[in-house]
Amino acid sequence: MRFNRRDRKVYAWSQDMGVVTMNWDDIQFYTSEATKSQDRRGMSREEIRGYVRDSNGNMLYHLVFFKYEGLKGMKGVLEIWELVRRYMEEPDGYIQAYQVDQRLLDLDGKRESFIHSLIQAKQVLADSRAVQLILAPAVMWAGTGRLIAKWTCRVPRWPEWVEEKCRVDPNDPYVRNRHNERPLSAKEILWPLFCFLLGWAEVLAILYFCFRGYV
Repeated sequence: MRFNRRDRKVYAWSQDMGVVTMNWDDIQFYTSEATKSQDRRGMSREEIRGYVRDSNGNMLYHLVFFKYEGLKGMKGVLEIWELVRRYMEEPDGYIQAYQVDQRLLDLDGKRESFIHSLIQAKQVLADSRAVQLILAPAVMWAGTGRLIAKWTCRVPRWPEWVEEKCRVDPNDPYVRNRHNERPLSAKEILWPLFCFLLGWAEVLAILYFCFRGYV
């Protein structure tokens, strides 16, 4: 999904319609959460969705715009929503977006790297390092699942006409992308890798003690 502040347009990939174009001001946003029954069955979700109707009131588009996986729940979704809303609507929104103190995901035009997948996996499960250690097997499962999902999916490529509409001035001082992010520190690399390997070691040890009598 791409948000064009200059033209007030939103470009999005739709599974059944390809790339769709929407006017930002025409989109009606609303929150969507799982019911208690869905939550109990592991189908939790916190999303902000949006739809666009035509002049006759018929539904043109209905998409999930923002979702969050982690302990913040709906608060996390609303933080993402507020960032984009300010970017699109406030006079200095582009400056506010530039100043957000958060690392960008390593996804622009490429598959997510091994270490970035592990970083995201541990952050989804817990913010505390002590809890991350306790949940090392879960970090391992989440990291392995994320790696498989990312490396078996196709990297989306925007059509040239969308790239042209969203082309950024190379001299824009407020550009942020994966190319100008600071490098990861040794601590940022080694900690998720340690949790991932510890998780594998714990799972293999459990399997060994459970099945050693059968070998």
